[in-house]
Amino acid sequence: MPGGSMDFRGYVPFMQNPDPRRIDVRATLRSIPRNLMSRAFYERGAVDVVAVLDLSASMDFSGLGNKLQQAADIAASIAWSAVRHGDNFSLIVCDDEIRKDLIMPASHRQGLAQEAHRTVSQAMIRDGASASALTQAVEHMSRKRALVFLLSDFHFEEQFMLAALNSLAAHDVVPLVLWDSAEYQDMPEWGWARVRDMESAGVGSLFMRRSMATRIRHAYLQRRQQIAEICRQAGAHTPFFSGNQFNAEQLSRHLLEVC
Repeated sequence: MPGGSMDFRGYVPFMQNPDPRRIDVRATLRSIPRNLMSRAFYERGAVDVVAVLDLSASMDFSGLGNKLQQAADIAASIAWSAVRHGDNFSLIVCDDEIRKDLIMPASHRQGLAQEAHRTVSQAMIRDGASASALTQAVEHMSRKRALVFLLSDFHFEEQFMLAALNSLAAHDVVPLVLWDSAEYQDMPEWGWARVRDMESAGVGSLFMRRSMATRIRHAYLQRRQQIAEICRQAGAHTPFFSGNQFNAEQLSRHLLEVC
C-alpha cells in the first residue's frame, strides 16, 4: 500500500504526496505539462492468509499421488511463507460441516507450518462426505480482506462451485485444483474396470475401450476450462492445477503471473 518505507513506487504530483522532503527536481523538469513531482513509496503491511480445504470423500483418492498428502504439503508451504513474512495464517477445513476439530486460528507463531502439515495429513476423511460447508467458511474469517487459498479437487456441481467462490468474493481467492492423472489420463484402454464414486459410495463396472478413454480425457479437459471460467465469473484468480506432486516453484511462478 502507499506509505513511507523505502520501496520505491514512482513519481506522483506533489499534491498527491505533499512531503517537501520527497520533491524530485529532475522528475519535475521532465514532466509534461510541468508539475512539481514527488517521490512515492510503498508501505509493507501484514495480511491475513487463509487456507480453505475441501475434505470431501473424493479428496481421499490416491493414484500416482495422494491428494490429502499433497494438500498437507501445500498448506505447510503457505503457512511457512506467511510466517516468514510476518503474516497471519489460518486453516479452515470443510466437508458436510466446518471441521472444528481441524481449524487452526490465525497466528504467525513459529512451528505453524509443521502443525499445518500434521493437521491436514492426519485428518480423517469421512465416507460419502460432500463439500457442502465450503459456503460457510467465510463465517470463520475476519471481515478484513484476506488472501484465500481454496484447496479442492473441485469435483462438485457448477452451481455449488460458483456459490462457494461467490461466498468468498470479499477476499482475494486463489483456487488450487488437486487432480491426479490416474483419474483421467493413466487408465486402461481395454477391458472391464471396477469404478467407484467416492462421494456417493456407488460402485459399478465399466467396459473400457480406447474411444471411452478418449472421451474421459476430453471431459476432464472441458472440466478444466469450465473451472477456469467459473473462477473468472466469481472474480477469483486463474486456478492453479497442481498435478500429481506439489511443486512450490510452479505455484510461486503462477502467483507472480496472476496476482
